[in-house]
Amino acid sequence: MYETVIKGAMICDGLGGPMYQGSLGITDGRIAAIGSDIGPGRETVDAEGLILSPGFIDIHTHYDAQLTWDSTASPSGALGVTTVVIGNCGFGVAPAPADRRDSIIANLAEVEGMSLESLRAGIDTSYESFSEYLDLLRKKGVYPNVACLASHSVMRTAVMGDAGSERPSTPEELEEIVGLLREAMDAGAIGLASSSNENHRGAGGIPIASRLATDEEFFAIQH
Repeated sequence: MYETVIKGAMICDGLGGPMYQGSLGITDGRIAAIGSDIGPGRETVDAEGLILSPGFIDIHTHYDAQLTWDSTASPSGALGVTTVVIGNCGFGVAPAPADRRDSIIANLAEVEGMSLESLRAGIDTSYESFSEYLDLLRKKGVYPNVACLASHSVMRTAVMGDAGSERPSTPEELEEIVGLLREAMDAGAIGLASSSNENHRGAGGIPIASRLATDEEFFAIQH
């Protein structure tokens, strides 16, 4: 007997085939059986007329700031999303040294079309490094699975300040940027995100910092 049986649902198993009606048994929090007649469960959920499917993975979100005040990642959960990827386009909120934080937040507010006042009021700033940011999300207990990309523009701004949106990095600055990327990867980042899109602009219409990166910089951070 299973702990829970979800009965009579239209099952979309994510394998590419057509949906089919069936039941699903759960034991110890894991799927134990799928079929038309799998037997009873201590608890039975009648799902006739409903679709049962794996959770959706949203590979392009900008929840970086929102997750510090909204653990639910609203409205993703209501849409069936169980995993979100943040840090896309090289925008994000970490690392954020205290003397660079205002620029990082202002740039994010601009590119995301958010109210700067609301963003400043809502974001939890009890972190500076990338690893401290991930620790903050773990402590808050975010609802979805969260995969975080290291944000190129944020790392440039963390190292160079507003000059990151004005000029290429010096060899010394590039070494620091690469160091921050390594720290992020060691902390659990799933990769690097960047952008050279001319439509991506930060506070006051300045280019986002990654647009000022040279080919040499892109080569360095990819290797």
